[in-house]
Amino acid sequence: IYSNNYILYNMASIDMLQIRGIRSFNPGRDEVIKFYSPLTMIVGANGCGKTTIIEALKFACTGQLPPNSRSGQSFINDPSMTDCAEVKAQIKLKFHSQRGLVNLAIRSLQLTRKRTKLEYKALDSVLETKDVETNERS
Repeated sequence: IYSNNYILYNMASIDMLQIRGIRSFNPGRDEVIKFYSPLTMIVGANGCGKTTIIEALKFACTGQLPPNSRSGQSFINDPSMTDCAEVKAQIKLKFHSQRGLVNLAIRSLQLTRKRTKLEYKALDSVLETKDVETNERS
């Protein structure tokens, strides 16, 4: 809906989800999922990451880890799978608010392999808002 050069949105919408180092998603490469209006279907074979996409959306919005993720240890790609000491993971969610503001939620995580255990750490949680009319960020 357009009114006096302003776009009025009836509801919030998801634009893009970027995942790196979460479960089966490669820690060395960003995978981008674009969402389309009015509907985006997530389809794929067993084990390809459909549930991980939904869990990443929930984590980006709420900061809540999925059930049975052993306090985050099984949510991040296992460092021993890539023979590394640590894996840095990140989820970025770009969405429009009801008022048409562009928002970017970024959550950064780390899983470090110690001698006998894995150590999970939440590194960063950022919410950035950009006004499309003024390009002002907050």
